[in-house]
Amino acid sequence: MERAVQIRYIVVFICMALLAGALTLRYAEIMVFTGGGARRAAAQSGAVTTERGPILDRNGKILAIQTELNSVTAWTPDVRDPSRTAQLLADILESDEQRLSELLRESAGYVVLERGISPTQSEQIEELRAERRIPGIHLRAESGRSYPGGPTAAAALGYVGVDNTGLSGIEYAYNEVLSAPAEGRPGETRYGNQLFLTLDLNIQSMVDEIVQETLDRERARAVTMLAMDAGTGELLAYSSAPSFDPNNFTEYTSAQRQNAAITRIYEPGSVFKVFSIAAIMELGGISGQDRFHTSGGYRPESAAFEIRDIGDYGTIDTEGIIRHSSNVGAAYAAETVDAESFYHMLQMFGFGDKTGIEFSGEERGLLRQPSAWSGRTKQTIAIGQEVGVTAMQILRAATAFANHGVVLQPRIVHKVLEPDGTVIRESRRSPQRQVLSPETAQQMLTYMHSSTQPGGTAWRIQIDGIDIAAKTGTAEVFDAQIGAYSDDAYIASTLAMFPAHDPEIILYTVIEEPRGETVFGGRIAVPPVRQAAEFIIPYLGIKTDRDTVRRHPGRVAVSRPRLPEFENEIPDLTGLPKRSLLPLFDHDRIEIELEGTGWVVRQDPPPGTALREGIRLRLELE
Repeated sequence: MERAVQIRYIVVFICMALLAGALTLRYAEIMVFTGGGARRAAAQSGAVTTERGPILDRNGKILAIQTELNSVTAWTPDVRDPSRTAQLLADILESDEQRLSELLRESAGYVVLERGISPTQSEQIEELRAERRIPGIHLRAESGRSYPGGPTAAAALGYVGVDNTGLSGIEYAYNEVLSAPAEGRPGETRYGNQLFLTLDLNIQSMVDEIVQETLDRERARAVTMLAMDAGTGELLAYSSAPSFDPNNFTEYTSAQRQNAAITRIYEPGSVFKVFSIAAIMELGGISGQDRFHTSGGYRPESAAFEIRDIGDYGTIDTEGIIRHSSNVGAAYAAETVDAESFYHMLQMFGFGDKTGIEFSGEERGLLRQPSAWSGRTKQTIAIGQEVGVTAMQILRAATAFANHGVVLQPRIVHKVLEPDGTVIRESRRSPQRQVLSPETAQQMLTYMHSSTQPGGTAWRIQIDGIDIAAKTGTAEVFDAQIGAYSDDAYIASTLAMFPAHDPEIILYTVIEEPRGETVFGGRIAVPPVRQAAEFIIPYLGIKTDRDTVRRHPGRVAVSRPRLPEFENEIPDLTGLPKRSLLPLFDHDRIEIELEGTGWVVRQDPPPGTALREGIRLRLELE
């Protein structure tokens, strides 16, 4: 009886072993030895295969597409020489030889050595297989995601995981749209929807190149640049560096893969003055005719703090606050409105709230309630401190100046199409709210244009034939470890819109912690913005004075800029050409000293200084 039981156990054990062996061989046949991989196995089993939809730019150029790439696998019982095999594969795959050797030695049975290799690498491995030099090594076709441009627009596109599921950027935010439906007939291949972005690949590639060059030249921690259609809110370029290649995203750090334009919060510095001054003007606190005496700084009697300017600008008007980027003038302007109203206006611009652009993980920024403000908060917010923004928030707020005071919703998705080309969804211009009157918006563009003239902080941005409105910024970086602003960490930035009085394009760049020769936004953030503008203007066919043909009788009358009157104080002479200054040498109460040629960019004493007998006026021209 006991012997019969033992025989029965032996028979059952043998049957189970044979079944397990058969299953293992079948698994190896499907996963390793057959060249068709997942797609062939699915077809043989009658399963539905899916293909993720492509991502394209606004003109239909491919940014991301589904491909079938080989993965390198091993059936370790057949690998005769793990060390030699690892050496041969490492040379082809540009992989770590020791890692491959350990996988081949320590794995029992089937193991994946490398996923998604290039066609060239596949050919090289097939040659070794044909020569029987790497027994046990096989290629298995797998569906995967390919990004033809590599790092181009990587922050916007994001990337997908090994299961073809979006993990970041548009790939993550629109994962369900791009994924193919699972339902279908047996053996059928289902396709996901096509996603067209608002990005222009030509502009994007150019901006990516400028951003990387700026990062290298200024030895900065990071650089971001955004380009937007001012009339629609559509993003044309979305770039940041350091960047990454989504084809090999695992090789990069989380910081390199960060979507900086919507997640990185920083104090914007003087760029913020265009929003704070516009808000104060809209509230009626100041007008274009108000004047501010900035010599000596800003020091309120009721508080123990002081705000100063880099230079002494004397007495300036509201335009002068933007033109010279005067902290003192902005602080005095902030005194004219109450905290609650000022806070409400900044909220209307969108600060302290997400922009709603089609990404996940967007930060809200930082705009504290007035109840949490100190005695100096209103003034420091006016100059771009004690407020945290993202680059996307600055870009959205700037749309108010280009759209008669209306803030637009920023967009990066243009339309969604079914595989057969049927349009499912198409985004349109989306006004959010009226923030400014058309008059205030236009006045601010005029002030920003004056900033690009000789003597203004953004004068380096000038391009022949087109007026540009711009504002520069240089912000200190708050160091949380010491509880104070850093002595050597800054953020340089420039916001530009053109043409100045009817903007079609908005450009914004941020250079974080530059370590080059200087840190000022007017010196290092203006040139990359100008470089981008010089490409975009002819590329998009934006009209310039150089394109205009005028009929005239053959005579040209050129009006010379008039020299201001010298009455009780010294006027503002910045922007005047050298020829216009010659009459000053005949003035009997002033001694004139000219340095350089061109136009006046600096003067000493500053405008507003009382005129006295024998005063010496030094003018610097460039």
